[in-house]
Amino acid sequence: MQMNEFIKFMLDRHMVVFGINDAIKVLNASRGYAKLFVLRCIKKGIVGRVERGVYYLKGYANEYAIASNIIKPSYVSLVSALAYYGLTTQIPRVVYVVSPKRHRVIRNVEGYDIIFKHAKKELMFGYHKELNGNIFIADPEKAIVDIYYFRDLNDLDEDALKSPPRISISKLIVYAKQSRNKYVVKKVAELLRMNGHGSEANELLNGAEHAGLR
Repeated sequence: MQMNEFIKFMLDRHMVVFGINDAIKVLNASRGYAKLFVLRCIKKGIVGRVERGVYYLKGYANEYAIASNIIKPSYVSLVSALAYYGLTTQIPRVVYVVSPKRHRVIRNVEGYDIIFKHAKKELMFGYHKELNGNIFIADPEKAIVDIYYFRDLNDLDEDALKSPPRISISKLIVYAKQSRNKYVVKKVAELLRMNGHGSEANELLNGAEHAGLR
């Protein structure tokens, strides 16, 4: 298989990030040949290396696709997800990834550092795979919940919850409750109240109290 045929095959299947085992299957070749083939693609500048055994198609895989396909399950979240949705004024050069698996920080992939946040399996909700792509990313409401869960910096655009809100208030409440975390519930309620959603904040706090989270 020629390099251009390989690239087309991968793109047709939205495999913009792949492992060496994927290359072995696609090429129908030995591990040694697959490694050599990928190395040639890297030297040609059409494939990039994320870490040992993980690669991406240059020019087709952005930082979100790369970051959310290194380990599975995982998804982009926190301020990185807010930036994806245009819900922050910040332009982070870091992509935050949430996963129940631990992983070291990966430096300077297409100019971005990738930082992994370890979470319990119970927190792996509220994310989806973007259509026509390989990006696994938190819903904007879940990104906010994750920011509070990990006690990270909240760079949410101050107008995001103003009327009309650019995120779903009801979904934010559901996700806050689902986190079963007292601090998350408290901070989301504060955020709602600060932005004129006092009755919704009370609903959240009352629901948390009945669930024994206060």
